[in-house]
Amino acid sequence: MAAKRRRTRRSFGAVRKLPSGRYQASYLDPAGQRRAAPSTFTAKIDADAWLSVQRAALETGSWRGRDDRVTVGEYAQQWLPTHQVRERTRYHYGVQIDRWIVPTFGTTPMVDVTPAMVRKWLSIFPADKPAARANAYRVLAQLFRAAADDGIVAESPVRVRGAGQYERKREGHALTVADVSALAGKAPEGRQLAILLAAYCALRPGEVLGLRRRDVDTRAHALNVRETASAVHAGSARIGPVKTSSSVRTVHYPAELHEQVLAQLRDHATDGPMGHLFPSPRDPAQPLSYTGYLYMFRRAAEAAELHDVKPHDLRHTGATLAAATGATTRELMSRLGHTSPTIAMGYQHAVRERDRSIADALGAALATVSTSDETTSSETAGGDDR
Repeated sequence: MAAKRRRTRRSFGAVRKLPSGRYQASYLDPAGQRRAAPSTFTAKIDADAWLSVQRAALETGSWRGRDDRVTVGEYAQQWLPTHQVRERTRYHYGVQIDRWIVPTFGTTPMVDVTPAMVRKWLSIFPADKPAARANAYRVLAQLFRAAADDGIVAESPVRVRGAGQYERKREGHALTVADVSALAGKAPEGRQLAILLAAYCALRPGEVLGLRRRDVDTRAHALNVRETASAVHAGSARIGPVKTSSSVRTVHYPAELHEQVLAQLRDHATDGPMGHLFPSPRDPAQPLSYTGYLYMFRRAAEAAELHDVKPHDLRHTGATLAAATGATTRELMSRLGHTSPTIAMGYQHAVRERDRSIADALGAALATVSTSDETTSSETAGGDDR
């Protein structure tokens, strides 16, 4: 029988396996303070090798005490390229890091950042930039959560309640059917359907621009939403997967749009199954850019004399119209591609509130008619007395 292998006591430092499967190495410095490696290791042997280097530095007198004090800026450079997000999101995270995080925390060791420092940092944001404040806070929170998972910090100091949220200055506006028709009518012929689909199928602008020939089921009058088009940033692709897994969905369009869908496929879409339904005029192999779509939308809105209207209002319009038909919360979630019922319930609430306003207006009209009838009856009765 083979003898059991005895575990030997480590003479210098410590190595522990993290829940992520990676290894964290640490040791006690001459002052008795525990020092962790600036990053974790995929293999235990690599962690052992790092400890050997630190021990040699201590023994030879070359240890300086900052080799394992990774700063926020250094960790951000390691974290961002490996963070599992879309390229467009990675680009925006990088903007937040460079503009808001590095100037304040860039040279600060991760282990030295405190909740008080985070609260003070939040106070430097301009009052008129709540979105920038919330977005930067969310990136910093993700950065420190990853550092905690890697064992760089014991726990995240980024825990200010409500700091990652903000109230939008402008809520979505629901257009009337007449407004949608007027808006589409002022758009170029090959772009009119983009407005109509966004409004009546409650699609995001990127989802409309990401549609291909293969996504249009003319028999079922349905669109298979699976890609989204967005602005190109730092070499990222113009078209990619939709926002979330729930955003992959099939949405039926009204039968009244069928002839326009056929005309778009016949006269304007790029050839082939992968051909774009709304191709770029400069390069038909690419979808119409969001910048081009926005320019077209603004000109059409101006020509239709529709003020303070934005592309996302078309999705808001479609959601409101769907809620008005009596669609359930689950049905609205499916049509909109939402994972949370909160937003879908908001549209239902808005419709109920609007219905109440309509009822109140009708009541006021009825009251006016009733008062008029009573006056007429009183005058008639007075005439009979005479």
